[in-house]
Amino acid sequence: MAGCRRRKMLHMHRQPLRRRDVLTRFMVDLGIHYLEVMGVAKAMHFLRRHHVPDTVITRVLHAPEYRRRY
Repeated sequence: MAGCRRRKMLHMHRQPLRRRDVLTRFMVDLGIHYLEVMGVAKAMHFLRRHHVPDTVITRVLHAPEYRRRY
């Protein structure tokens, strides 16, 4: 089948849309919920306490348009 090998190679090198670390993904989802319910300060404290990287915390809490969607 023409083009099949090329499509397989593109698929193999594609970046995943989901975070592979399930625990961190779960903590980020909880942090977003905390943001909606308790505010920025509590959500930031929660995420830092659970060792979520600061770049992720900034992206998730302060720039919702840059949140990853899955």
